[in-house]
Amino acid sequence: MTDLKTVTVATSDLDAAVGAFRASFGLPLARSAQDAAAETRSAFLGIGVAEIEMTSPSAADAPLARVLAERGGGLHQLVLEVDDLDRARDALAARGIELSLGLRPDGRRGGWLDPGRTHGVPIVLVGR
Repeated sequence: MTDLKTVTVATSDLDAAVGAFRASFGLPLARSAQDAAAETRSAFLGIGVAEIEMTSPSAADAPLARVLAERGGGLHQLVLEVDDLDRARDALAARGIELSLGLRPDGRRGGWLDPGRTHGVPIVLVGR
């Protein structure tokens, strides 16, 4: 692992969450995005070289809406950067930890760890 890239917070009220974090911590709004495939809207707050992504569903039946209905808002995932995704997969496999590789909604490759192996924290690995 080389860097913490993103901490993603799921919320049903994007504007309120962004406003609260900006008012409480003085974090700048770095950018906003909408992901049609994942049916989410996101705002990225800058914090050092990392970002806090506030994300909310853009449709009532979006997958994230179901997650929010089941467990409420809060930490959604940590995105960690690695030098090489395939090498990270091999290193984790040597420790008995499976990394499932696939495409992220933005089209980039990513690797997902089983939250059962990470004390319930969803972790995504991305390459540089």
